[in-house]
Amino acid sequence: MTFISNCAIPYFSIVVNEREMSREVGKVSPKWYPFVGSSAVVQKMTMQYGSQWKAFSVLAKEYSTKALGLKLGSDQIVVVFGEKNIRQVFTEKEFEGRPDSFFIRLRCLGKRLGITFVDGPLWREHRQFTVKHLKNVGFGKTPMEKEIQSELVNILEYIEKNRKTPINPKLILAMSVMNILWKFTAGERIEQERLSYILDLFAKRSKAFSIAGGWLNLWPWIRFVLPDLSGYNLIKNLNLQISDIIKEAIIKHKNGTVQGSDFIYTFLQEMKESNNGFFHEEQLNTICLDILIAGSQTTSNVVEFAILCLIRYKAIQEKVYDEIQRTIGDNEPNWNDSNRLLYTMAFLLEVQRFYTIVPLAGPRRVLKDTTIENYNIPKNTTVLLAVGDVHFDSEIWDKPHKFMPERFLDSNGNLIKNDHFYPFGMGRRRCPGDSLAKSFIFITFVGIVQKYKVESLNGVLPSEEPIIGLISGARPFTAEFIPRS
Repeated sequence: MTFISNCAIPYFSIVVNEREMSREVGKVSPKWYPFVGSSAVVQKMTMQYGSQWKAFSVLAKEYSTKALGLKLGSDQIVVVFGEKNIRQVFTEKEFEGRPDSFFIRLRCLGKRLGITFVDGPLWREHRQFTVKHLKNVGFGKTPMEKEIQSELVNILEYIEKNRKTPINPKLILAMSVMNILWKFTAGERIEQERLSYILDLFAKRSKAFSIAGGWLNLWPWIRFVLPDLSGYNLIKNLNLQISDIIKEAIIKHKNGTVQGSDFIYTFLQEMKESNNGFFHEEQLNTICLDILIAGSQTTSNVVEFAILCLIRYKAIQEKVYDEIQRTIGDNEPNWNDSNRLLYTMAFLLEVQRFYTIVPLAGPRRVLKDTTIENYNIPKNTTVLLAVGDVHFDSEIWDKPHKFMPERFLDSNGNLIKNDHFYPFGMGRRRCPGDSLAKSFIFITFVGIVQKYKVESLNGVLPSEEPIIGLISGARPFTAEFIPRS
């Protein structure tokens, strides 16, 4: 969800007990140890290769499998590789569950609520309700595009005000996305200093935790011994800051002091009219939390990577600029322009492939015994999806480690519909905020390129290698924004 952002060994063969399971897997997987499982091996390789996704990918190749099974603490984890397996997990109902772990409950304010990390009837009803009523107040429609265009003005004003010194665009981009989300959720913007502090906590959280939850999820008791080192205090502080914003917004809506219509007003009205026990204030709190967390960095990180690529590939930058000038000139960009700015769209698609924002997707909980790659996967196993590997599969992509926007264009310069590309997932858990993500990325990027030529500082190119935690982000860099004459 962007509001919008996963281990392969023959892991299970229906076994009668853990000792037997360990014996079978031990032939083709890292050795499992009491209490920690294979956590030490995963941690060591994560440090070595820079991310858990890359560590799992190396292990999968080492054991020649596309269904890598590991035991992290007491949790049984399977990481799936290969497009066929990825699509299976994305689309089949037995993989629609979410784990019920300490880390996820901590992320959801202590209870299994919201829409991101729940399943069953609660998830089905509230996902449908949230998507429907966000659309009713303008999300995914013309009002959302107007908000994006308004935020573009703020971004350009920020660049102009600060352009005499090198600029890191990360903060202003992330703030713009969150303000759009909060506008449709709560009818207001978030105060700038407060939002800046929350985004800093988000960044620290992404670096501190793997998608599987890290040591804190393996041994929840560690929070009592190492509250800072385990990341427990970080998450508690983040929850507190966001909860305060949400609670203040709900109080304002109860008092009727927020103008217009928005999601919180709709939910509060449903609470009054519905006899359904699913609609209560704690659930509203957690849905608002889901919206803010899901959209906090994923979308803005794509635009930041796009700016990084402009700097690294100067010829591509000029080609994008020439197309924009030839096609729309200085007119304010809108989403319909994406049907005409075909090379620009190909560039943005290649950015999202080359820098997969969520290379290790999930987690999913298996709802009933099933199979992947002819291996039996028991009910309640956690499954992670190595989407990043699909985006770099040499059997699918020509020269996958080379940045080439042209791969998304045919010989006539028209966009190619690519079915091997999963920036927003697929299936019933597909990111419900993809309309915001696509529109924001396109409109903001085009608006910046219209006005400024982007160059590296003193000719030093920023690193191409991303930082990969819960999501992928660019390594800190600054750029010079030179006005186009």
